[in-house]
Amino acid sequence: MNKEQDMEQVSLVLSQLKQKLPCSHSPYSGVQVAAAVEYEVEGEKRVAYGVNVENVSYGLTVCAERSAISNAIIDGMKSITALYVTSNQEAPISPCGACRQVVTEFMQQADAPVICTNFDDSQQWQSTLSDLLPNRFDLD
Repeated sequence: MNKEQDMEQVSLVLSQLKQKLPCSHSPYSGVQVAAAVEYEVEGEKRVAYGVNVENVSYGLTVCAERSAISNAIIDGMKSITALYVTSNQEAPISPCGACRQVVTEFMQQADAPVICTNFDDSQQWQSTLSDLLPNRFDLD
């Protein structure tokens, strides 16, 4: 894939994320979050989506990132190549610490992109897993 195709893919995924935001179950915080993980299965690039699912007992809440990862695992994902996160907030939000550690389990390339955007795409930042979780716990 060339750079132009990569940019088109990012735009497509971010557009899809906006459509998934209303599926969030966030009656307690009001913070809707949608995430996507990009991965390959048998050489085919795929994307799985997830949203946050809150619970009155906050510790039982499922983050959008982990929801997307679960959906990708069902589809045969072994390794994440990119992570996208968006919310209904004015500023982009990043994955929480627990999600950063779970992403570590599946994102083998520490320099793979993590792209976070706000609700209207007017603000965006890109990072990597190694920047977000520099001393992460893994099997190595």
